[in-house]
Amino acid sequence: MGGDFYDFLGKTSDQLVGVLADVSGKGISAALLSSLLQGALDMEIRSGMEPAAALDRLNRFLCERSQPNKFVTMFLVQLGDNGDGIYISAGHNPAFLYRAETGDVEQLESEHMILGAFEFATYASRPLHLNLKDVLVIYTDGLTDAENPAGDMFEEDRLVRLIKEVGNSGAEALEMKILESIEEFTQGMAQTDDITFMLLQRI
Repeated sequence: MGGDFYDFLGKTSDQLVGVLADVSGKGISAALLSSLLQGALDMEIRSGMEPAAALDRLNRFLCERSQPNKFVTMFLVQLGDNGDGIYISAGHNPAFLYRAETGDVEQLESEHMILGAFEFATYASRPLHLNLKDVLVIYTDGLTDAENPAGDMFEEDRLVRLIKEVGNSGAEALEMKILESIEEFTQGMAQTDDITFMLLQRI
């Protein structure tokens, strides 16, 4: 019962829309709002609406219908079979793009406001291209804020090092490495936040 959600929406036969979001708060109220948002976004995208316009509508809906202290961070990505696509980050923590050819990791920062806080906010997409074997890593802050018994956080730098070390082995290997590293780092500490991540690889 948490506020994180992810989904993959088939817009057309050659387009994939992936979304990962983090709703403020915890428990039943956050889970209910997550479910509502997931359904609303799915409906907008499947109707053929462009992602930026869909987030504009979603933001207005939230501002009008949700409680003032409820907001959402979201990362949305749309990719075609040829690796061309776009992304929108609405107040979300940075995503990381592993470039298989060079081993570099690019950081995709948010350029937009969180959803549900400001009715005047608007959203625009940024271009994105994945080459063969590139891996896009999207996550919620529960991953990087995970703590060990000493109170240290997992943090973005540690995640980037893992991506550089394992990225060339592919998304499945990277997934296993992240899960193993989180378990080893936290040493059984109870989660204080949902931990969710999404890996997209062009193969």
